[in-house]
Amino acid sequence: MSARWREAATETLSSQATRRAACPTTSFERGQALVETALVLPLLLLLIVGLFDIGRAIWLSNTLATAVREGSRYGVVHGALSGSPTGPGAATYTAPDTDTAITAYVRNYSTGVPNTMTVLSTWPDGNANRGSRVVVSASFPFTPILSQVFLGSGLSITLRSSSTLVIEQ
Repeated sequence: MSARWREAATETLSSQATRRAACPTTSFERGQALVETALVLPLLLLLIVGLFDIGRAIWLSNTLATAVREGSRYGVVHGALSGSPTGPGAATYTAPDTDTAITAYVRNYSTGVPNTMTVLSTWPDGNANRGSRVVVSASFPFTPILSQVFLGSGLSITLRSSSTLVIEQ
């Protein structure tokens, strides 16, 4: 047993010595990997954070579109003939473009969207009767993480969404 072990150990040591002789490394070559990592790592991290920002912007935009669609649906369902109407003539409506019931409904569906969101509710036909249109739009400023870190929130993109539906009841 010990003879076999010695042969295997000798064979391993000789193969390691052969590899070292074939690939001599200097102190310069050993530091090269560290320098390459130091150069590439910040760029890789910027790329990853940038991709995260794009994904976050798409998610917020989709959430905003869903909330606005639900707000316009709420306005359509609660037309002038409803038990709790919205729009011109309703207690929740403030001319020219604010309905607190629809605004609250949109904010309820906009989970994750900042509180700086602006919601506008308009009735282009001037009333909330059957056949009239309800337009709900919302917007808010989106600031990417990289802008917050490097530009002090100097770059901001306004995300907007709008939905128009017709009152059918």
